Parts: sequence; C-alpha cells; structure tokens
Amino acid sequence: IVGIICNLILCFFKIVVGSITGSISIVADGLNNLSDMGSSVIAMLGFKLADKPADEDHPFGHGRMEYMSAFIVAVLIFLVGFELLKSSVSALINGDKQPEYTFFALIVLIVSILIKFWLFLFNRKIGKKINSDTLIATAQDSLNDMVATSVILLSAIISYIFTLPFNLDAVMGVFVAVFILLSGSATLYTDGETI
Repeated sequence: IVGIICNLILCFFKIVVGSITGSISIVADGLNNLSDMGSSVIAMLGFKLADKPADEDHPFGHGRMEYMSAFIVAVLIFLVGFELLKSSVSALINGDKQPEYTFFALIVLIVSILIKFWLFLFNRKIGKKINSDTLIATAQDSLNDMVATSVILLSAIISYIFTLPFNLDAVMGVFVAVFILLSGSATLYTDGETI
C-alpha cells in the first residue's frame, strides 16, 4: 500500500512536469513509477495467494505464487526499460531539441530521489524480516529508480546551467534505459537462483 501511494504521487508529478518541459526522460521516469505501482499491486496479490493453505490441487501450499509475482515485477522492469530506450533513441535520431527545465522540475526530481531511497530501505528491511523475494526485488527496483532519477537530475542541472549542442536528455535516457534493462535481469536472480 505504501509503494502504491508513493509511486502514484511520483508518477503524477513526473508526467505533469515532463509534459510541461518536454522531457522524455522525466515522462519515462514517471511511467516507470506507474509500473512500480503495478508491481506493488502484483506483490500484494502474490502475498494473498501465497498465504492460501494447501488444498487438493496444491498439497504443498501456494508459496510459489510469490516467485511468480517477483517474476512479473522483473518483466515490468524490462518493458519500461525497452520503452525508454526506444523513445530516447528516437529523439536522438530525429534531432529533438533539449527540453527546458524549470526550477520546479528540479525540485520534483530531488524529492523523488529521497522518496525512492526511503522506499528502498523500507522494502529491503521488511523483505529481509519476512524472507520475501518479492519485497527484496521491489527494494532493488526502488534503488534502481533512485539511480536513474539521479542521472536525469544531473542531466537537468547541466542543461539548466549550460546550452548544449545536443540533446543530453535523450542521451541520458539511453543510459538510464540500459541500466533499467540490466536491473531487470538482475531481479530474475535471487540468492543465486533463477526465479
């Protein structure tokens, strides 16, 4: 529930700010928060199903449902990374101009980094406490989001101060997309095993 609320708020503000400034990377980051919200919903459903007692069709219980929900989280990470890569490469090929960042956009990115770091610590602590692969995967995704948003913030600050001859926003979008895709593959492995 905490993840759903935080990611919904971040998604709204980033999509609004990204749309106003014309920043591909901020809009994509907002969509990434939307997929994180979906991941939190899937995690909740996974916990509910995994908690069901054993029955005739499932004599060992439904514990594997949590592995499935962790797998779905990883797939969502892949989809977001691919879409970001596609839009960033398209902006570079088309020669789209660098977005003009506002001070409010920088504040939204800074607040987002702080919230994502807190979510990383929150999910990791609870994930370790209850031995949950899904929450540990969600914690890793929050850390990845924090790093990705930090890269976007750095790009925004540089572009805010200097006039560049190329679209740094799109270049950073490519780097962030590759980072997200790599983190999606890492999420498929927990304790040295494939989910």
